[in-house]
Amino acid sequence: MKKIRYRIPLEVGVLLLMVLSLIQDMLLYNFVDRQTFYYANLLVFLGVLFGMMGSSLFVVIITMFMIAIGSFILYFFPVVMSGWLKIYLIIIVPTFTIAGYFIKTDIFLRKRLISSRKEIATFLQNTDALTGLGTMNKFIERYDKFLNTMTIRPKLNRSLAISMFYVDNLDQYRHQSESKTNELLLSLADDLEIIRLPEEQLFYVDEGTFIVISPLFNNQCSAETETLNQITKTQLMLIPFNHQQDITIRQSMIVLQRDSQLTAEQVLGRLNRRAETDLMAEYIV
Repeated sequence: MKKIRYRIPLEVGVLLLMVLSLIQDMLLYNFVDRQTFYYANLLVFLGVLFGMMGSSLFVVIITMFMIAIGSFILYFFPVVMSGWLKIYLIIIVPTFTIAGYFIKTDIFLRKRLISSRKEIATFLQNTDALTGLGTMNKFIERYDKFLNTMTIRPKLNRSLAISMFYVDNLDQYRHQSESKTNELLLSLADDLEIIRLPEEQLFYVDEGTFIVISPLFNNQCSAETETLNQITKTQLMLIPFNHQQDITIRQSMIVLQRDSQLTAEQVLGRLNRRAETDLMAEYIV
């Protein structure tokens, strides 16, 4: 029943309500006097108003109340009226109350769906589907926000460390097994969330590339972040591909002051070059 109801456009529901009211007027106009005709239309208005304003419990209560009051007045008081008209006047308010309630719930349901679609679209745009970390768009947004905060609040004397962890030769792993590569990336993301500090923000910006934004409060924090990066790199390299093949992680870091003019893309470019140097150093050793 719900599926059928949700497939009916809201405009069709409103049109059906208007047609129902019009049919009522056409039928009553030729069979009742002017006063009864006005009362019937007033009851229709009250029914739609009750349905639009009330909750489901209110609709049930008002429906039972109007049926009870209408039956009592029309059948226990000396009201001279045909039987079919009495029944009609008793059920007219509950009928239009229920119709108005369904239209109101459809309006709010569609409003929630529209709002949810926007939230879902924003979430998908800012969250990587595989790792659950922030995407490139989210990284750029957070990076710009950090720089703006450091610029407008120079007295805080803060700086920003951007760290990169890159899985070397990821294409070869994907060539061997797509699913095992995804499992590897997911394990790396999970370990990053465990190893890194709560105030740091994690992102997955490219194929095999993890970025960590670390706010620095003093000069000592920079050295601590470098140490943590080495620990992170060592821990990540302990995760084998397909439970048997060792992996290589490239790592680099850059510290930005509040007067930095680098864009997020420029920062990633420098991190990539430094990560290549890090890998060359390992090969030399």
